[in-house]
Amino acid sequence: MNERKYVDPKADLTFKKIFGEHPDLITSLLNALLPLPEDGKIVSVEYLTPELVPDDPLHKDTIVDVRCKDQNGRQFIVEMQMIWSPDYNQRALFNAAKAYSRELPIGGDYRNLKTVYSLNLLNENLDLDVPQWYHHYQMEHREIKGETIDGLQLVFVELKKFKPQTWPERKMAVLWLRFLTEIDGTIRDAPPELKENPDVRKALEMVEASALTPEERAKYDGFQDWLCRERRRANAERRAEKIPELEAKFNAAVADLNAALVARDAATTERDAATAERDAAIEKMRQDKLDTARKMKTKGFSADDIAELTGLTAAEIRSL
Repeated sequence: MNERKYVDPKADLTFKKIFGEHPDLITSLLNALLPLPEDGKIVSVEYLTPELVPDDPLHKDTIVDVRCKDQNGRQFIVEMQMIWSPDYNQRALFNAAKAYSRELPIGGDYRNLKTVYSLNLLNENLDLDVPQWYHHYQMEHREIKGETIDGLQLVFVELKKFKPQTWPERKMAVLWLRFLTEIDGTIRDAPPELKENPDVRKALEMVEASALTPEERAKYDGFQDWLCRERRRANAERRAEKIPELEAKFNAAVADLNAALVARDAATTERDAATAERDAAIEKMRQDKLDTARKMKTKGFSADDIAELTGLTAAEIRSL
């Protein structure tokens, strides 16, 4: 069996190798995927330490995949999240806010603060039941459209929802997203459109299985094993979290069923009572007719007259 040609660029080792060591590629990715104005494109970047060490040792220390700043001093945080967790949004906001808060030295002018962009590439879907796969968050006035406060901008890209035809006007963005979704560690050859672009072609060369050193291959395989274990654990946690909800739904369904059965029994009882009451009324009317017929027969009325006045049959009258 032929060995696969490409490894997965979303794996920790390969993603950081591509976008954490090559300024031209991270620049291309950020310009393609972030909502930057035409006059605000990134020209060059300088890598920053991915570790966001807090000033207070009692506060949380965090590490991101890639962090850099551009020629204008804007910071960019890039995360490749392979497994979704409900607290990930808060984690992304926390890291962006931490980077933003550390921009200004003591005595610095607040006007010198630069926007921090957080680009989050998600290999699993958000907890949003919507078809949109590109989610851009920033602080905006709730009533005055377009009135924003600059500082933090967060972008979440749901890779599994991405379809190339949904973003035809962003050719470079489509190429990078196709690179991250189609080169998944199982294919032996890349689509020609990806090979034709120099930036993506360079990234492809770095994820060729033959390009990995033995040490890199060991780290890559170790990450894939860890990822499988984490996915099983995360799936088990999700199932466990859903148990109370499922139990509540089941109990509610049982309660609704019991209520329906009680209502049905009550309706049956009411219907039976109404039927018995009707039958009793009919029988009473019949007995009243028979009593009337007896009296008429005693007084010498003919059978025809009795039948006409009471509605009884000739057989019923003869049996009196």
